[in-house]
Amino acid sequence: MMTAEQKRSAVDAARTRLTEAGVWDVEGDLDALRERFLAPGSSTAQARFEAAVAERCRRIPLGHIIGSAGFDGLELLVGSGVFVPRHESTALVAWAADEKTLPYEGTALDLCSGVGALGLALSRRRPDASVTCVERDDTCLQYLNRNAARHRDVLGPVSVHAADLTEPGCLDAYLGRTDLVMANPPYVSPDVRLLPEWSEHQPRAAVYSGVDGLDLIRRIVVLAAAALRPGGHLALEHDRAQPEQVRELLHGDSFEEITTFVDTAGEPRITVARRTGQGGTG
Repeated sequence: MMTAEQKRSAVDAARTRLTEAGVWDVEGDLDALRERFLAPGSSTAQARFEAAVAERCRRIPLGHIIGSAGFDGLELLVGSGVFVPRHESTALVAWAADEKTLPYEGTALDLCSGVGALGLALSRRRPDASVTCVERDDTCLQYLNRNAARHRDVLGPVSVHAADLTEPGCLDAYLGRTDLVMANPPYVSPDVRLLPEWSEHQPRAAVYSGVDGLDLIRRIVVLAAAALRPGGHLALEHDRAQPEQVRELLHGDSFEEITTFVDTAGEPRITVARRTGQGGTG
């Protein structure tokens, strides 16, 4: 069992190592690692803590190391092979949960759902609504189903739909009757230099999307136009350098009231729009 002095020494050494490794939130990561691995009374606590610190120094995402990530009041299971939700995306959830966006007992689609962060958080805030989480990756689907099951007591009706958004007919069951479509899709160009947490340890399919990063967003705009009822809403998360391009993709006959607003970090990464009364195609 570690003494208080041994714990302080281990934490101080870890702080130095994490700082030298370039981790951006040293104290936040230290708190999470200490809580997860320095359990009182454990004879292996120090070894487990130091192994976890070594992984973080290799820039493995914190969520992958501790096995979970907090998001908008939910503790979501995550691991290698899935994208760790960004806390900053909670701004999109807050907008989506407003009854001006999603009417009472409305229906919502969470596209590129991953482990279910947006869809499950929306369901927790709005248990009256029916939420469908759409995902194609088998590993993500396993985590998504586990997260939905773990939190079922605080969620409204949630279903999981396994589908590839690039396939024709993938959302035929929802055509013209959806109140809200939201998505945090892959949106990075291969030319963009990312921190190792994203470029080396997150699944590439959850990060990159075509030469300009907008391939899947283009597809989602078409799918949302077909799935949304007149007056329904679309919300897209994107890179902070892409607001103008995303707004341009939305301009046309299908959407109006196109607006970009900031995430919780103050970055212009969320663009929303309202479906017009005209028909769309899928």
